[in-house]
Amino acid sequence: MRILIIFVAMLSTGALPAQTLDDYLKIALENNPGIRAKQTAYEAARQKLPQARALPDPTVNASVFLRPMMLPMGNQLGSISAMQMFPWFGALDAMEHEAAQMAEVKSQEVAVAQNALFFSIKNAWYPLLELEELVRIQRENLRVLETDKELATIKFQHGQAPMVDAIRADIMIDEVKTGITLLEQKRRPLEIAFNRLLNRADSLPVAISGSLTEMQSHISARPDSLLSGNPALAVFDKQIQAAIAEEQAADFQRKPMIGIGLQYMPLVKRKDGDLQLPPNNGRDMLMPMATVTIPIWRKKYDAAVAERRFMQHMYANMRQDMENELASMYAMTRYDVEKAAQMVELLDKQMIKTQQAIDLMMAAYSNAGQDFEEILRFQQQLFRYRMEKVSAQTEYQQAQAKLDYLTGSVSR
Repeated sequence: MRILIIFVAMLSTGALPAQTLDDYLKIALENNPGIRAKQTAYEAARQKLPQARALPDPTVNASVFLRPMMLPMGNQLGSISAMQMFPWFGALDAMEHEAAQMAEVKSQEVAVAQNALFFSIKNAWYPLLELEELVRIQRENLRVLETDKELATIKFQHGQAPMVDAIRADIMIDEVKTGITLLEQKRRPLEIAFNRLLNRADSLPVAISGSLTEMQSHISARPDSLLSGNPALAVFDKQIQAAIAEEQAADFQRKPMIGIGLQYMPLVKRKDGDLQLPPNNGRDMLMPMATVTIPIWRKKYDAAVAERRFMQHMYANMRQDMENELASMYAMTRYDVEKAAQMVELLDKQMIKTQQAIDLMMAAYSNAGQDFEEILRFQQQLFRYRMEKVSAQTEYQQAQAKLDYLTGSVSR
């Protein structure tokens, strides 16, 4: 019964196992409506393929004479004909290739949306990790201050230090408690923003696992070779290929279309008394037919081909413009990565030296009961360094995530 009660209590509190960033990326990939919309657009574009390779619908004409038409071969009651038009040889393949290339553009747009989504999730994830680290550091700071207060109180009781030392520690304890409360209140809006990216309810908790301590190796490759993997640039490549396919399909509009058909005319025997009629009087007639379109108005076809060529140049220029913009963003982001890494290195050195100073002052305070205010100041400086290091690590991880976004490695 006791085990059952504990189990029910865990369920009621919504206890969840910690999940990694990769777990949440998979959840977002499955749930995000923007990704689903892009995937649906791709599936819709794929449906253009059977439409493109299909022949034009055949035409059927039927006519009936209200009074039979008198012909030498008999009285014609009417006629029925069927005609099937055939595009020029290779035109259907060109149109199917055009539809396939347009579908490839939609497929690449899925990768663009996925790349942007993963970048947004990482940008929302690292502040949550930062918050966890800051709360942990502040709680440790609170324990140290409480120990300092207890030590100052003991020193005062033995007449070795003034009471103001304990009061100073108590003032800082109140400040740290308020800081912890504010940090805890900040968690809720960060979780709501994160859940929205996952298309989940705002009330769902976000189970955090991982740390900010991982520092990746610096990138030495040229930006041009790295940016070539950006999916947004690949969209322009696909659009250029699609425009080439459209040009090829438009070129076939200059070609004639050939139609093949059959006409059937039912005849009734004539009875004209003494008039001599042919022996095949009243025999139904079957007539094969052929037709061809003559595309003589070539200006509109030439304009359609030229339009596709201009679009190829447009996409090429747009690609170059985006590549220049990405290169500028890449250079600035690389600077942010290096700056954050150097800041972490500096803070590590500062924390070592500050801790040495604290150890020396604590030893002096234990013996003489002096410089307690300096001890508190150095201790708080040490914790500020630790918190600044966490912020620098967050900036490093976010800048690294932006590099992944710019190079497209986040979606591969």
